[in-house]
Order: sequence, then C-alpha cells, then structure tokens
Amino acid sequence: MRELLLLPNLVSLVRIPIAFAMVYCISREGASAIIAAAILMILAGVSDALDGYLARRLGQVTPLGIALDPIADKIFAGILVLGLIVYREFPVWLALAIVGRDLLILIVGLIIMRGKRLSLPSNLTGKYAFGAVAVLIAGYVIRFPFGITMVTPIALILLLASFLSYARAAVKAMRGQPTPAFRDRQSYRLVRSILAWGLSFVWLAALYLHLVE
Repeated sequence: MRELLLLPNLVSLVRIPIAFAMVYCISREGASAIIAAAILMILAGVSDALDGYLARRLGQVTPLGIALDPIADKIFAGILVLGLIVYREFPVWLALAIVGRDLLILIVGLIIMRGKRLSLPSNLTGKYAFGAVAVLIAGYVIRFPFGITMVTPIALILLLASFLSYARAAVKAMRGQPTPAFRDRQSYRLVRSILAWGLSFVWLAALYLHLVE
C-alpha cells in the first residue's frame, strides 16, 4: 500500500479517471466537448511521461511502479476504445486488435512469471506501437478522418511487429534462454527520427488545414 501511494504511482493511476472523463466528453456533441477531450488526452500523455521522470528523480522506482505504468496505459486505452466504439464508430475489429494484443501479452507475461522472478522486458517496437495507437485514438477523438486513414496501417504494422517481438522474447523466457538485447545503432535512431518527425509534420499540417476549413 505504501508503494501504491508514492507520487509516481499516483500519477500513473490518474490516467484511469482521465479515460472515464474523456469518454464522457466524447459522448457529448459540440466543439467544446472535443476541445475538452483533447486537453484531457494531452494531460494523460503528460502523466505518462511524468510518472517515470518522478520515479527516477525522487528515487522511487519500485517493482509495483514498473508494472503499474504499462497496466495503467492498457486500462486507459481499453476504456477509451470502448467509448469510441459507442460514440465515434471506432471499428470493432481494430479494437480487438489493440486490446487483444495487450491481453495476450499480459496473460503470457503472467504465465512466465508464475513461480519465477521473471518478466518480459518492454521493447522499442511496443513503445512505438503504443504511440501510434495513441495518435490513432486522438484522430477519432477530434474527428480527423485523414489522420485516421494515415495512422491506421502504421498502427497495425507496429502492433503486429511488437506482438511478434514479445512472442519471441516469451518463447526464449519459457525455455530459460536469455533474450538478446536490441543493439540500437545511431543509423537506426536517425532513420526512426526522420520517419517519426516527417509523419508527425504531415499529420499536424493536415490537422491544421482540417481545422481552418
């Protein structure tokens, strides 16, 4: 309980009520409700970055906090996706792809940890997949058709790639084999940065044109 009440963990948990507040906003009509939902989503993103920073800064990195951060992300995304299905015509098949992947990773991780002090480490592809899903959800929240069309295939590719990466790590863990660390070369970082910034610029430029129409 003491660990749960640490400031970084409370910051992680705050994303859950934010998700419910966002669902309420998207259930309402009008520009003010969309703006409120967008502001709440930005706050959720800030909390996602802030909890890790606070944990390191305050020396409060704990096993509970390490597990709580991704769990809060998954609960946040799950609640929001369910709300989008009801109020924004979010495709059920896409929701199943997002939530199903997270559930499979969680179940496999619990199986591996049962009786062992092991866990599946997070991977870079998974982080990019979560980022793409967050941008995709944002497109539905603010009713941005071009952004949805643009990001959907990217999110699906990253979800599949991250699932395969987790599956490979899970098989090695169940066999008692170490998972080789990803060697992140400078050239890889450069290519990722160019793609990420380029796609972000296109998405934001299209959003600006969409808003001024």
